[in-house]
Amino acid sequence: MTKPVISCATNGPFIVKGLENFIDGEGNRLDTKPAIGLCRCGASKNRPFCDGSHKEIGFTDEKSPERTPDQATEYHGQHITIHNNVLLCAEAQYCHRELGSVFNENNNPWIDADGDSVERIKALIEKCPSGALSYSIDGEGMPAVSSEPTIVVERNGPYRVTGGIEFSEAEWCAGAPRDHYTLCRCGASRNKPFCDGSHVRIGFRAE
Repeated sequence: MTKPVISCATNGPFIVKGLENFIDGEGNRLDTKPAIGLCRCGASKNRPFCDGSHKEIGFTDEKSPERTPDQATEYHGQHITIHNNVLLCAEAQYCHRELGSVFNENNNPWIDADGDSVERIKALIEKCPSGALSYSIDGEGMPAVSSEPTIVVERNGPYRVTGGIEFSEAEWCAGAPRDHYTLCRCGASRNKPFCDGSHVRIGFRAE
């Protein structure tokens, strides 16, 4: 089967074609059509679907000149190298909550690639929804994770995209994976169309 495709309407919604697996933050399936428009301005009264509110609020999809520099920083350990691009971080917080021996913002550097076993580090990084974190071992990059093409609407957060859904107009950041990524739906990301965690900064509520 042909995989779904995502594109962006200029200063408007995400246009998603061919999507079958569309899930809300509670795990419930949402209705799909051959083509759907998903709100990315944060103002729709019919979230997650677009209702044209982007026109009323003057939404712009330009990247902010104040955004964090686009770069992937490497943290080398004896057996694994961890790569991190903070510009892509969607603030899921798995790293801090579940593997504090490796990811601790009170330390300098804040990532210690020798702070736990390689297997536990790999498992944690593979949970990172945005692709901000990745790893390589002996120069070989992190493999793509095979899964069904799916978009999950995170509660008060971004669209979590998995399964290698093609994003036809993306300006990919350094180190960004193609098989999974997160897209802004609060309208405040400085790195549109990708999420940069700004929904936490502005206290976005989508109910």
